[in-house]
Amino acid sequence: MQIVEGAAKVLGFRAFPVTILAVLVYVVLFGAVHYGDRVPAVPSLKDQHGLDLPGAYADLHRITERPHPVLSHANDMVHDYILARVRNISSGVEYIEVYDDIVSNASWTLAAWGGSDATVIYNEATNILVKIQGSDPEYDGDGGVLFSAHYDSVSTASGATDDGMGVVTLMQLIEYLAKNQPKRTAVFNINNGEEDGLCGAFTFLKHPWANLTDVFLNLEGASSGGRPLLFRGTTTPALRSFHVPHPHGNVLSADAFSRGVIRSGTDYSVYTGAGMAGLDLAFYRGRSKYHTKYDAIPFTEAQEQALWNMMESAQGSGLSLLNDNRTHGTGSSPVYFDLFGVWLVLLSIDSLLITNVVLLIVGPAILIVLVVADAAILYGRSQNRNGHVPEYNNNLLKQFWTWLIAFGWLKGAWMWAKFWVAILVTLGLQALLMFGYLKLNPFIVYAHPTLVLVSSFTLTYLSLVFVITPSSNHLPEKQKHIMFLQTYILTWLLLVGATIAVSSGIGGVYFVTAWNISVLLACAIGCVENMLGAQGSSDTYHVHYAPLPQRDDEEQPQAGTSAATEATETTPLIRPVLRTKDENGAIGWWIAQFILAVSVPVTLVAHIAILFMGATAQTLVDGSSAVIVYAGVAVVVFMMVLPVVPFTFKMHSGYCGSLLRRFRFFDSRQSVALGDISSPNPHITHVTTTLTGIDHYMEDLIIPKLPSAIGQNVTCSESDPTRQGLRICSWESTLLPSPRRHDPSSPVGTNHWMTASITRLTSNSARFVLYPSNTRGCRLYFDNKRITRHNVVGWESGLLPKFPGHPNGVNVLRLWSRTWNRSFWVDVEWDGDSTLQGRVACEWAEYESGSIGVNAPTGQIPAFEEALTFFPSLGCCYKSG
Repeated sequence: MQIVEGAAKVLGFRAFPVTILAVLVYVVLFGAVHYGDRVPAVPSLKDQHGLDLPGAYADLHRITERPHPVLSHANDMVHDYILARVRNISSGVEYIEVYDDIVSNASWTLAAWGGSDATVIYNEATNILVKIQGSDPEYDGDGGVLFSAHYDSVSTASGATDDGMGVVTLMQLIEYLAKNQPKRTAVFNINNGEEDGLCGAFTFLKHPWANLTDVFLNLEGASSGGRPLLFRGTTTPALRSFHVPHPHGNVLSADAFSRGVIRSGTDYSVYTGAGMAGLDLAFYRGRSKYHTKYDAIPFTEAQEQALWNMMESAQGSGLSLLNDNRTHGTGSSPVYFDLFGVWLVLLSIDSLLITNVVLLIVGPAILIVLVVADAAILYGRSQNRNGHVPEYNNNLLKQFWTWLIAFGWLKGAWMWAKFWVAILVTLGLQALLMFGYLKLNPFIVYAHPTLVLVSSFTLTYLSLVFVITPSSNHLPEKQKHIMFLQTYILTWLLLVGATIAVSSGIGGVYFVTAWNISVLLACAIGCVENMLGAQGSSDTYHVHYAPLPQRDDEEQPQAGTSAATEATETTPLIRPVLRTKDENGAIGWWIAQFILAVSVPVTLVAHIAILFMGATAQTLVDGSSAVIVYAGVAVVVFMMVLPVVPFTFKMHSGYCGSLLRRFRFFDSRQSVALGDISSPNPHITHVTTTLTGIDHYMEDLIIPKLPSAIGQNVTCSESDPTRQGLRICSWESTLLPSPRRHDPSSPVGTNHWMTASITRLTSNSARFVLYPSNTRGCRLYFDNKRITRHNVVGWESGLLPKFPGHPNGVNVLRLWSRTWNRSFWVDVEWDGDSTLQGRVACEWAEYESGSIGVNAPTGQIPAFEEALTFFPSLGCCYKSG
């Protein structure tokens, strides 16, 4: 008996065991989730499954020596290096074909592929294509797998992760498949121009090899290293391929893309728009380095480990797509998430919807049956062995009635209401905390996301305890079961909303389903506990004198010594309430409830919290909504703390917090306005420097430090409405950029930017002839009319039909050539016979001084170099220029 009592003190439902278990569970779960989020180590060379990490790392150094955007000569050098490498790999392998695509041309509108701009793009391909013929003739002509990555970078980054690692990973897969022929045909599109409108993917669709594939794997980078994330996946069969050694993915990122929360795009959207199924695998950590000079090998998080994880995941998924028929075919949208970086949980969204509907109907029914059974068993066994009927029973419903009598209707109502009051108070305090961050320093989450999480977590726990714990010592400890019942009601209501979301295609609410199931099971355990307690003999009862407080370590009177005696003049005026021994020391029941109701939802939401913070904490300087970021923090923290509510009155608390700030610069550009571009020597009328960055920092801390802006009339305005909190500031500049002539034989004079001629062909058509210097990208802007058709003379035959997505025409035409100093001949048509008004512009992206190879002098953008030199020490990075 002493052993049982000793065990009850250690494992019973008491303050010390509950607090220890709660701390242990949260520490272990958070530690395990954090450990699983690390970048896995690189295995030894013999365990790299035929891949060559040192070789890939060497290729990465060659590709990322310097920035290489499409409008740079370094881009040609990277193209030539990759082409030479894949030709060397495929040499002597009869089932591999390499094709340098300098033939395919394409035009498309952004609206036709999910964009909103009234823009049409014309592009000439410079993609490197590789076809590895499959060994199974059944799949000749279709059923192949497309592997895609882009080799261009932005002008301000060497592109180690965006997308150098993706490119060298594809080169390694080509080398592996050259030695291990796959079952299905593999097509590799190492494409160019992704950074300028997904051009390489669009032009690939014009190549015949695009018809050989029905599923794809796209490799990308939107940060600077770390663990690559499975951003998106189209169908459940395609997701079956991602059972890789260290999976990392969550359907929430796909929901964010589909709902417009994440507005950037990858080649994934082009391939899915063409009807293919597939996956989007990308880096997402370290957003502050994205599109900056810090997207380079020395600044990449985990470097070789990050590259290895990309290679390992691409190989595992790619081989499954190539050799496993279960990864092909149609299917419903997937719901997926990883656990601790070890397991990938995958189910279809249809299965999740069915599960939710069943739980909404069956769950309450099960709970009602258990409560009724509890009451029936208690009633049938209310007569004990001695014929004594306990005056107060242990059943939830009768206990509620007892509380109403003992403490009055008001206290009884408060017992049931305080759970919901605690939620409202907590949400209100969370809103105040996040409002404080937004007003005091909204960018604290940029540099110190953990601080925001910890402060939110602490406030949430304290606010719940503050409302729920007072007067708890005046109530029987069976209020735990009341709290579980109310928690179940809450999860049932959340499940209603989650089911509506799932029916509209949102799979990221899967954790609500798991939470509802775990709380339902915990409630069932509580009912079974009551049933078994109701079956105990009379010696299982002892007395608690309500409403006096009952300490955990107080000795309980023995059963029968008080309740069975007749009232005398020494009998207490307060009626004694009979309690079971289980209430103060039940061994096992409450532990099982804790493991189910707390561990399951906390594990799932902790994974979401780490993913959310890693993906969004540094997006404010990109123009993302700070409200969404901080609201997301509040929601995930609330979901991590709320499951422990039924145990809070047996626990303790504490708090901490602080504030810090950081900053990242967003955009730097310089524009040159020319006079009459139809004249042989158009002159410069003015030069404008434009900077885009965060409000307040721009006007007060950055621009005053730039020499070209001192004494100038600086005008600032709001940026794109989709980029909240950013401002555009511009001023006249004396810094004169130069296009640096590349081909002296071009009809344009040395050091001149461009000339153009415009000829009216009919009342509603005209021909534009552009002669840009040292570039291969220009634009036409139409101010008063929308063009309905266009034709690039000599490269596209005939006028294209009306643009899909824009039946009334477009007002921007973007032109990309594969050759330097190319003259663009463009015919356009518009409705009506009015005069066409607009502007002509060309682009340059090489700002480095000096040469990049023989006879390839580059241009200069001195305003950007000035920003690099004089930018104040407010943060770490520049995004683009």
